Amino acid sequence: MQFNIREARAEEAEALLQLWKLTGSGPSVTDTPEHLRMLTEQAADLFLVAEHEGRLIGSILGGWDNWRGHIYRLAVHPHFRRRGLARALAEEIEKRLRARGAKRIYALASTKQEMGVKFWDSLPYEKSKDVPYVRAFADPD
Repeated sequence: MQFNIREARAEEAEALLQLWKLTGSGPSVTDTPEHLRMLTEQAADLFLVAEHEGRLIGSILGGWDNWRGHIYRLAVHPHFRRRGLARALAEEIEKRLRARGAKRIYALASTKQEMGVKFWDSLPYEKSKDVPYVRAFADPD
């Protein structure tokens, strides 16, 4: 299967939200079209999608704090899994984070999805004994 990895575009925000919902990768408090459009403008080189015949079939989001790299939102459409797409997305975002100077990359992945756990276990990532703390803020009413 042929697929193309490229930077996400602002007009794809709704399609990305649908992909994340379909794959169980969302939604969360930051999952709004406005927020995704902002990411495509401010961190375009670290917000990647995979497409096949013009259809979004995967995504990955990298974060860089000038010290460490982070990987979020690795998602692959269920009909396109087990074809090397997740690995290709992870390799591309790693390459981009390393080019920025990352010596350490954290993959912030859910442990609730067995397939995702098996995927990350197959890569040279180590499970951390540290439990990260996360604070999410809901939009004010």
